[in-house]
Amino acid sequence: MHIWRTEIEPTRIRDGATVAIVGGGPAGAFSAMHLLAQARERGRKLQVVIFERNCQPRGTVTAESRGPYAGCPQCAGGISPPLYQALQDLGITLPPDVVQAEISSITVQGCWKSIILPVPRDRKIYSVYRGTLPFGQHRKACFDAMLLGVAMDCGAQLIGGRVFLANYSADGRVELAYMLNGLEQELSADFVVFACGVNDKPEKGSSLPGAVELLQQLQPDYVPPPLRKALIFELEMLGDSAQSFADELHYIESTSGRLQLEMCSMLSKRGYITVTLIGKSVDACINHKQNLRVIRDFMDLPRIRRALPPKMQASIRCICNPNLVVGSATMPMGHAVAAVGDMATSRQYKDGILSAHNMAQGLAAAVFAEGVDCNSLQRGYSPIIAGFNRDNRYAAIIFFLYRWFFASPTFSRIIYQTFASEKKGKPEHARRFKRIFWAISSGDGAYEDIARSMLRPATLWSIFVGGVLVTLRNWLAELFFGLDWKGIGRVPTVVSARELEAKRSMLLPPPLHQVFGLELPEFECIYTVHVRASPDNTLQLLAEFGEENRPYLNPRWVDIRRTQGEALEAGSIIQYSIFGGLISFAIELQPATRENLLVYKIKDGFAHGGAFVFELEPRPSGDTDLTVYLAFDYARGESVPAQCYWWLFRHLFPEFVHDVLWNHGLCEFKHLIETTDRVPWALHA
Repeated sequence: MHIWRTEIEPTRIRDGATVAIVGGGPAGAFSAMHLLAQARERGRKLQVVIFERNCQPRGTVTAESRGPYAGCPQCAGGISPPLYQALQDLGITLPPDVVQAEISSITVQGCWKSIILPVPRDRKIYSVYRGTLPFGQHRKACFDAMLLGVAMDCGAQLIGGRVFLANYSADGRVELAYMLNGLEQELSADFVVFACGVNDKPEKGSSLPGAVELLQQLQPDYVPPPLRKALIFELEMLGDSAQSFADELHYIESTSGRLQLEMCSMLSKRGYITVTLIGKSVDACINHKQNLRVIRDFMDLPRIRRALPPKMQASIRCICNPNLVVGSATMPMGHAVAAVGDMATSRQYKDGILSAHNMAQGLAAAVFAEGVDCNSLQRGYSPIIAGFNRDNRYAAIIFFLYRWFFASPTFSRIIYQTFASEKKGKPEHARRFKRIFWAISSGDGAYEDIARSMLRPATLWSIFVGGVLVTLRNWLAELFFGLDWKGIGRVPTVVSARELEAKRSMLLPPPLHQVFGLELPEFECIYTVHVRASPDNTLQLLAEFGEENRPYLNPRWVDIRRTQGEALEAGSIIQYSIFGGLISFAIELQPATRENLLVYKIKDGFAHGGAFVFELEPRPSGDTDLTVYLAFDYARGESVPAQCYWWLFRHLFPEFVHDVLWNHGLCEFKHLIETTDRVPWALHA
């Protein structure tokens, strides 16, 4: 084998040169697009040939050089906001048949509560299928095929064959041998990009070398990046349950039981959920049976059951164990050759497709600015790889802290409370903590920037004040009122100040403001919970509010009883008695003003005018958003003893007590309604 040695003078890419790209995944397609774009900018001609074995011609006898894409790259298939922007910059619009779901929210599940991050209007997250699976579906529209189509529209040629031999010729060009239609053919290239990924393997029974061996034939110093095994499986959601999970992305940052998992994700798709698991339990799997055991243990976790639709029936359509890149390759370039994508490096655990795009873009610029010999590529391309290495060092710190905090019930509660305090008390533009979580979860930010934001004094102070102190205060209140979280799923109920303003005008429009004597109330609180049940079923359980044997909202020292009328009928009265009758008040249900709205007028007791409102807002999926709104002015009293009495109440029963009681009560409510009619899991493997 002849190994070409570089000369002192740079080897420039000549006009009309041939560039071969081995591998037609995103890294290969992006490489073709950027190389051709660089050539056009310089008024140069370039012949780009992509080899993709998943596009082999169909049939035993054919003159075609390619066939339709058919295969699976073993990837979860998420399009992050920066990747979406990169596609837009290339003029690529995702076709509707390629998009599986537009994600509207990211849920980060910790050991205490979940943090829900709505996707901002100016950012986009999509789910796609990279290939033609899940098994048995053989969909034609897939992301990788679409990118290859764009690359060909830019001028690239696609050959559906597999390269099996690579050597240098006497003049320093790269000679490639490949199989097409059962015949051995050759191509001489001025530059070769290896973009096959780390999961490229020869067909069973074949002795042909893989992409790593091919690159090592040309650059013996190349060492592939370190890898870690993942477990990815596709759940087909049967029946109507798919709609309830149609636009969600979940990250589970801690697990329990015998499972040892470090990172898990559940990505919704059209009728499917793609689940990705990473951790020691996955590392230990050596066969299909052990994979199934991990899957079943994962699906049996209480927090996973609560995250998925209550009546979900699911079938496992396919399982794979792809390798994930967790480092960088050694010498991913040589004379007239370079590796991009997973064969070189990747962003740690996030956004491998965007990593491939950025490497392809940087390599194309280096090829034309510096040259294609080894020294030139090291000058132009090595800084790109070094940038990934630097960012991933920060990623190691971030994910260590991330998992450490979320795996602990105490720390996880502090982190959630910091997020909730910020949401409740600060406007959107001032929520530093939310921006940090968004950047980590969505991939919408460099790890170095995220790490610096996490360690800023202002961030640490907000964790102490809004997290540690508030958590301690709420915990003491829960002890005082005898609130028990055992067996109850803990979900967010906090509402921002901006959402409160919007809700106020909807729940208490001007006529009702006059009826209840409120303009801008002295006391106001609001809580919302997403219930996976219809408005009718939610209302049915809500009717038990005030009944003696109600299964939710039963704190110590607080007695709630319906004393007049029938449940949910106008004129019915519910009496509150607090601290054994030391404080009491009543609420009276008003005639309905619109469907799914219960408005109680506060009578007597501690409030001077006020309203207690329940709103049941249906979602397109058939679920319900239940909102509780309470607003009143404090009673003042006419005599000096009465004034002292109500002053004392105002300070002994402050706003945060309502937060603690209703937060627990709504979590109980959600748990009850979602588990009462829960059907047994039917996970078909």
